[in-house]
Amino acid sequence: MIMQFKEGYLICTEMMKEKILKEKKNSFMNYSFLTMEELRNRLFFKVRLNALPFLMNKYHFSFSLAKDYLQAILWIEDKTYQNPKLDSIVSVYRSLKEENLLQYDSLFRLRLKQFPLTFINPELTKEYEKIKSIAASITEVEEFHLSRENFNPEVFAFETINEECLYVCNQIKELLKNKIDIDHIYLIGIDENYQYIFQRLARSFQISINFPAYKNILGTKIAYQFLEACRFSNHFSEVLKVLNQRDLLYSKFVQLINDYDLQNKDPRTSIDLLKQLLKSISYPKKSYTHAISVVDINTLFSSDDYVFYVGFNLGKAPIIKKEDGFLLDSDLETLACSTTEDHQRISKAQLIRFMRGTNHLTLTYKKFVGKEENLPSPLLKELGYEAKYPKIYFGYAKQEDALRLSTYYDNYMKYGIQNESLEIYGMQDIPYQSFQHRYQPISKHLLEERFKEKKLSLAYSNMKLYYACPFSYFADRILKLNEFKPQMAARLGTFSHAVLEESYAEDFNFEQSFLKNKMEIKEDAKDDFFFEQMKIVLRRLIDFNHHHEQYSKLSCIEQEAHIVVEGNDYTFEGYIDKLLYTIIDGEVYAAIIDYKTGKDIVSLDNIEDGFHLQLPAYMYLLSKYNKFKGMKLHIIGIYLQKVNIVSLDNTKDVIEQMEKTFLLQGYSVADPSLLVMLDPTFFNSTYIKSLGISTTTNDFKSYSKVFRPEQQGQMIDLVDRLIKDASIAIHVALLKLPQK
Repeated sequence: MIMQFKEGYLICTEMMKEKILKEKKNSFMNYSFLTMEELRNRLFFKVRLNALPFLMNKYHFSFSLAKDYLQAILWIEDKTYQNPKLDSIVSVYRSLKEENLLQYDSLFRLRLKQFPLTFINPELTKEYEKIKSIAASITEVEEFHLSRENFNPEVFAFETINEECLYVCNQIKELLKNKIDIDHIYLIGIDENYQYIFQRLARSFQISINFPAYKNILGTKIAYQFLEACRFSNHFSEVLKVLNQRDLLYSKFVQLINDYDLQNKDPRTSIDLLKQLLKSISYPKKSYTHAISVVDINTLFSSDDYVFYVGFNLGKAPIIKKEDGFLLDSDLETLACSTTEDHQRISKAQLIRFMRGTNHLTLTYKKFVGKEENLPSPLLKELGYEAKYPKIYFGYAKQEDALRLSTYYDNYMKYGIQNESLEIYGMQDIPYQSFQHRYQPISKHLLEERFKEKKLSLAYSNMKLYYACPFSYFADRILKLNEFKPQMAARLGTFSHAVLEESYAEDFNFEQSFLKNKMEIKEDAKDDFFFEQMKIVLRRLIDFNHHHEQYSKLSCIEQEAHIVVEGNDYTFEGYIDKLLYTIIDGEVYAAIIDYKTGKDIVSLDNIEDGFHLQLPAYMYLLSKYNKFKGMKLHIIGIYLQKVNIVSLDNTKDVIEQMEKTFLLQGYSVADPSLLVMLDPTFFNSTYIKSLGISTTTNDFKSYSKVFRPEQQGQMIDLVDRLIKDASIAIHVALLKLPQK
């Protein structure tokens, strides 16, 4: 049984709280549970959630910078530090206090006098010592730590992460077979990689595991609808009307609006904040009454518990903390808080106490994840623990056995590598290569349900994918089989678009825009190099654009024009990054520019077959723009503008090389009287690539990419037909009906 605690306040993690409640389910104890953070808030103050948007609005902080300030004020004193950073934190603290954004619990210290307070396995940081000292001045305080017994854990090494997880599941099945209560089995070290594998194995092995809830609902359909509604609504009550109230996540959006006091705010001004907040919201969690629990090393275990610590590798056990936060070690020392070195020392000592003080403990580590090598934790060698290389037996999960044997058979057939398990078990009962690879159309009923609330959504990217390969379109866009993970190129693209869009604001400050967007979009310190390189590109590009636009007669500039076209059974939509236009005598003269950080090909070849539709698709969208409804439209040009980090030749003029990459790439109307409105230098253009007039023929040079004015309508009609054809074909294919 777990040790006994005095009735009163128990300060522990949520995981420890669940364990205690599970142990005490048949007896009543007068416990009040608090996490260390909750105790700190009760003793000092709690920062209200709406302090976050307040700081972002008042000080023009990015989301991440505002979070850093709110974290830092927890340990600040209301005094002058003679340190610019710390004094700015004090200033923020005072502002929050004046705005009543700090919540004080004036009665808590009185209640605390009536009950003892017990810290369960706390991390012995300087912050903890501060809190314990104040609590001890009010009431009786006790500490419970892991026992000092010198248990020796079993250590096992594996070639791959999959083998590691298979072995653990085999051992769990053995424990259950030997009548060990599933509530006394625990997993530690479960990150996203392990959780993904264990969730699959849990189904195959038929064992129940309570995993932590996944966070980040930003990529869900309802989150997309929520943010889109925010762009075009004046009040959050209008936004909520758009959402499906039966969706399991609906209540999360209502709570979000209420928690951050956004009810009376303009939704359009809160989009950046909401995007970040949605990343921290959890999906609904499925929990079993009796199951294996995922916990951390701050949990106290009894002699009846069996603990598996996976991923006991370098950098993870203990976790290596770096000095890369908002408060540097010098700042933390001034505030009498634990530094990076302190945390490293404490984390290591805590882990060693856990290893020596936990009975029935199994440590496992892997050597490779894919082709990436992983080293074991140096603590194993330091403590003299030798790793064993166990055999992973068959017979615990039929499906996993078949998968392993099929893998061995693949290696034998392709490379001649033999495995003794194949000789023992063979492949007789395994349906090797008997999978059904043909596409199975969706039933009419399911399709009607799929498009009942929202019509088929099409965009240029969908069209490009569909006409290139219909099956890829179904797998990616309908069945959602591909998981999108933003890579460096995607982050740089998002960052560049944000800075370029802000560059047309009246109060635009390049340095402020660069820092704000970098803090919001970058993921780690490794991104800094690429963002700094892109900074040079963006500064030159903004100067290049402003220089040429001052000579253009298309004096109106619109950013991110969102255009939606409603068809009978589809919706086609897109964003035009930059629209240059002017209106003369009721007629619109416009040029379309799309920023690109990739290697898109500028071509109009084979557009009749659905290829290279990007630029014509923008023409189609502009022809449907409600802003220009009823007006005659003259499209002067459709262009991409590349925004890429390029390798430069140091022997040549750097600015000249960069500006060459900034030239607009696309197609221009073959009408000098129109072209001069966009680019007065069109006869030998310094603004548009592949455009010039021959002095001998007085006609466009052979390399010029131009289209005749009458082709504008032809390309728009072609895109309209291709969209309708794609919509019909997709619906027909899904319904498995013969195409007429």
